[in-house]
Amino acid sequence: MSFTQPTRRAFLQGGAAMFGATSLMGTTAMAALDPNSFKGRVFHATHFGPFEAVVRDGKLIGINNIMEIDARPTEMLNHGVLDRTYDKSRINYPMVRKSYLEGWETGDTKPELRGKEEYVKVDWDTAWSLAAKALLDTAANHGNEAIFSSSYGGWSNAGVFRPNVLQGRLINLLGGCTNTSGDWSAGASQVSLPHIIGDMEVYSTQSAWETIRDECEVFVLVGCDPIKNNRVEYRVADHGMYAHWESIRDAGVKFVSINPQRTASDEYFDADWVRIVPNTDVALFCAMAHHVLEQGLEDQAYMDKYTVGSDKWIAYVKGDDDGVAKRPSGPPRSPASKRTRSARWPSFLPSRTPTSRGHGPYSVPSMAR
Repeated sequence: MSFTQPTRRAFLQGGAAMFGATSLMGTTAMAALDPNSFKGRVFHATHFGPFEAVVRDGKLIGINNIMEIDARPTEMLNHGVLDRTYDKSRINYPMVRKSYLEGWETGDTKPELRGKEEYVKVDWDTAWSLAAKALLDTAANHGNEAIFSSSYGGWSNAGVFRPNVLQGRLINLLGGCTNTSGDWSAGASQVSLPHIIGDMEVYSTQSAWETIRDECEVFVLVGCDPIKNNRVEYRVADHGMYAHWESIRDAGVKFVSINPQRTASDEYFDADWVRIVPNTDVALFCAMAHHVLEQGLEDQAYMDKYTVGSDKWIAYVKGDDDGVAKRPSGPPRSPASKRTRSARWPSFLPSRTPTSRGHGPYSVPSMAR
């Protein structure tokens, strides 16, 4: 192995060792584990949780859980990591389109054959050289704005959380590039919400677990499935959220799930299910608002003090402008509707899902209205 030609195993071992030394080894749980005492074992961390890899003859053959850190490992870790490591869908080596490799020096790379011809395995030196030449040629011939920094977010692996930052540093040394703003998870919400409710909300500090457990009566999940989603975390999953959810459920908090499909969380919380049609979030929330106004449940003092333009929004909901009152079209379709009416202050947990419809954020327009 060399710096420019790392072997697959050495790269994984080095990455695991570096991450462990800088992060996990600082915990009390990991301090009791000595990686050097386990021959043929590699400690590693993923978005699915930490694990001990059992390696034989350079091949991953087993996954051992580290219960001191993750007491509730999921099947995504125990089976998924092992299965996907050698799955046929993985690209194991640097690959270059055949005509591009043959014609990169002359520029005759035959772009019309993209998606139509085979790829050729190359070594790392060749791959890096081709990438460097493409970047330099693009900047020289078309300007730096023609370079698009496309590496996204922090979901590449648990050791390099922000690959877009690393890539950005590299390309900025060349003079800059065209980049993106925000992320796919929050969509346009992170741009528009501060102008609507005064805060981005998506990544802001939420109510404490204990506050929800002790003060909440009805908890509404809007397109949200935390029991499924908490199997994966932005950093290294330890699945510590499940105990909090259980404490809220066991305290007697009632759950309502607004979702096109029945979810794992619905079963876990014994939630009342409101089976909404996909992409009708705006219609639903406007109908809910109309019901609140019709029953005189709005907090006018709050709106007068903290909002601007609520009168225009209320006029829209009532149909004063277009003659169409945004009232529910029929009787409640689920006991959840009745339950929500009886509790004036339910807690809402919208997921990022409503912000990521086919044409952008779909729940945001309902708030903007």
